[in-house]
Amino acid sequence: MGADVIKIEPPEGDESRHMGPFPSDGPHPEKSGLFLALNINKKGVTLDLTTEEGASAFRKLAKTADIVVDNLPLGHLNNLGFGYDTLRENTPGIIVTSITPFGNRGVNMNWKATDLTLFHMSSNASGLLGPVEDPDTEPPIRAGGHQSEFVAGMAATTASLIALFQKRMTGNGSHVDVSEYEAMVNQTIAGLANSAYGRPAPTRSLKEVRETYISGMAGAIGGVLPTNDGYVAISPREDAQWERWLGVMGNPEWATDERFVTRKGRQTHTEALWELLSQWSRQHSKHDIARRGQDKRIPCFAVNTISDLLANEHLAVREFFQEIDHPVAGRLKYPGPPYRFSNTPFPLDARPAPLLGEHNQEILEGLDS
Repeated sequence: MGADVIKIEPPEGDESRHMGPFPSDGPHPEKSGLFLALNINKKGVTLDLTTEEGASAFRKLAKTADIVVDNLPLGHLNNLGFGYDTLRENTPGIIVTSITPFGNRGVNMNWKATDLTLFHMSSNASGLLGPVEDPDTEPPIRAGGHQSEFVAGMAATTASLIALFQKRMTGNGSHVDVSEYEAMVNQTIAGLANSAYGRPAPTRSLKEVRETYISGMAGAIGGVLPTNDGYVAISPREDAQWERWLGVMGNPEWATDERFVTRKGRQTHTEALWELLSQWSRQHSKHDIARRGQDKRIPCFAVNTISDLLANEHLAVREFFQEIDHPVAGRLKYPGPPYRFSNTPFPLDARPAPLLGEHNQEILEGLDS
């Protein structure tokens, strides 16, 4: 968004360079899809903060910065002499945003954690697939990818921009403390709301479910249907929507079956109903069903694959994917931001992710002594 961002890596490179995914020729520190996507338009330098030379360079860089963001272990920068209190002595208005697993206070503040542990501790794993037949033998699982890091990163972005706005209003900097754990707990807002209202916590037992879940199971108000080219998600929740959905299906003979006439009946006979729905949906394309459902004002969406997204007409019109040339990884498609500014162009492809130490000479040799 117009900021001049400098990514500081250790001499061996950021660990995300080794996470991938990689192209067909295998792992390469300059070809990690994760690193390439997360570091577009940034400049990159390498510093060993444990050496006098690296420490000196970091202090000089910090003097020029509005915001310093770190996700190092709690207290690590303090131990090196770069903590917020030290940095603001030279730069009173500096903002330091620290992202740690549990924040800088609390009984767990010194615990180590990964995305796996944070996903489970925050209770997100318990509801990922909805109710299961036997919770004792079907354990909760985490989602793929790097959920807690991305969620905490978004929280850190929001908090940092609030701190920057405050700085422009008052001239005061601040230390922003971001807890990955708390950021992930925020994602369970529906379950938290139920508990706050005095209702039972969501159960994982299918036998105990009283209201139908959409996620992971078929029900009277929604679920996922097989099609001849994948799956489609539908949710004809209200009776009027159900009537319109029957019209989409051509008003099949079984529509007047007393088991399915009322919402309660559809809920009670979900398994039989879903088999009938599936027999119909398997004869059609997911995109065709989705269009027909949308035309009748019924929540209905194709379950897209990654390939579907790359060919999606809506995303193409919005120019969501951008092609960027990288000197080592080559020309690749990158996901863009989910927003646009009416009065400011967004140069997503201005510069690819930096090579390891690419801007050392440009930035470090130009620092004031």
